[in-house]
Amino acid sequence: MKKSDIYEITIKILGVYLLVSNLSKVPGFFTFLKTFSAISGSDHATEQMNLFWLNIINFVFIMALSIFLIAGTKLITRLVTNSADKQENVKLFADRKVIYEIALIIIGGLLIVNTVPDLLYRLYNIANENDQNAVISSITKVFVGILTVAFGKRIAVFFAK
Repeated sequence: MKKSDIYEITIKILGVYLLVSNLSKVPGFFTFLKTFSAISGSDHATEQMNLFWLNIINFVFIMALSIFLIAGTKLITRLVTNSADKQENVKLFADRKVIYEIALIIIGGLLIVNTVPDLLYRLYNIANENDQNAVISSITKVFVGILTVAFGKRIAVFFAK
């Protein structure tokens, strides 16, 4: 494995992390939409609309960045590395597929670990419809984390190509 391969792996892992963390925000966005429709006639509707557009722009930007990092890994690696990096051999404990698999398990595990305490708190203190929406959002985040961990091997094979 060359030193430039390590750059490539790192860039792709960063893209995957941004993709998974951005996708885990989608349920919260739908919760926001449901809450926004309930208060659309109030004085805060303009502020909420600005927040809505800010969330959309943020989601699109992070999604585009993550797709660029994943799809444009070779281009970015070519820009970042020099000729010595492409010739210098580096020994790692594992091949690309295993490194991607470990990264996916860590990313999914972090998503689960960061969401479960909030989920348990919201389940314990569930009182109104907004709390129910937050519980659904948290459950969906945990589900995305579980999918990332459970299908880590298959996703790693895809990224190792």
